[in-house]
Formats: sequence, C-alpha cells, structure tokens
Amino acid sequence: MHYNLDLAPTLAELLGIRPSAKWDGQSYAKTLLEGADCGRDYLVLSQCAHVCQRAVRFDNWIYTRTYHDGYHLFPNEMLFDLENDPHEQVNLASDRKDICQAAVYKLTEWHDDMMSSMPDAIDPLWTVMREGGPLHARGHLRAYARFLRATGRAHAAVELLKERHPGEQVD
Repeated sequence: MHYNLDLAPTLAELLGIRPSAKWDGQSYAKTLLEGADCGRDYLVLSQCAHVCQRAVRFDNWIYTRTYHDGYHLFPNEMLFDLENDPHEQVNLASDRKDICQAAVYKLTEWHDDMMSSMPDAIDPLWTVMREGGPLHARGHLRAYARFLRATGRAHAAVELLKERHPGEQVD
C-alpha cells in the first residue's frame, strides 16, 4: 500500500536523485525494480469537506470512522471486507468489533505519529469539527429538513437528523 505522496521519492530514486529529507513520502522503487514488499502496513485517509471522516485501509479491510455525517446519516463506524465485498455494501462493524478495535488502534497510532511530526500539532479534521463540521452543514439542518419534506423524503430522515444533530433547530 502506498500514498500518492510516495510517488515523488520513488521517481527521484528511479532517476538517481536523492529525495529531500523534508518529503513525507516513502520510495517504492524497490517494488517496481525488484518486486520487493516495501509498502506500508496500512493507509489512513481523511475527508473533511463533504463529511468529517477518517478511514484506515489494512489487510483486506477498510474501516471508516464518521465524526460529522454532513446530514448523510452515515453510521459512526463502518467496516468492510474488501476481498468479499469490494463495493462496500455490507457494513460488518457491529459483527467484527475485534477488527474495528484493531483499526481504531491504527488510527490512533497514525494520529500520534502525525501530531508529533507537525510543528504546531493541529489536526485539520478537529479544526473543521471545532468550526461546526463541513461548511455546507453548518446551521443548515432546518433548510435541509424542508428540502427532504419537499422531495418526499421526510419519513424518518428528519427524526434521525434531529436525533443525530440535536443542537440544531428543525421545523
């Protein structure tokens, strides 16, 4: 497993150029040249524009933790077996707490590594959360509830949104 940011050090190594010590990426040139396994044990992905989520991809699993659902009613935890469910249709989080726990540990380990490498140690995801979540969702639950009713989707959605986001007013 590799991040996009691993491409620059890989290309540098392939071209015989010493990668900058300031780069976060790790070269995978040995994988390309020798078939060596020099990938990462897991990858962490963050998303803070549409919703606030962080996911960890490891082994055959992807685990996603939702911090703010952006009014899309995602569960707090989602776990998918990518080998048997490549389209991520069956959430196994409630059935495989052991895998969720391992994933949460990896997220915590990654977070600690990232915070220790940053001079100001400010997590962008938590900055967005402190600001009220994704921009499109801040203070717009009432308008979204009206939209749901107008488009025939008021059933249960408004109640779920009220329960999930109790601090916001809904007509």
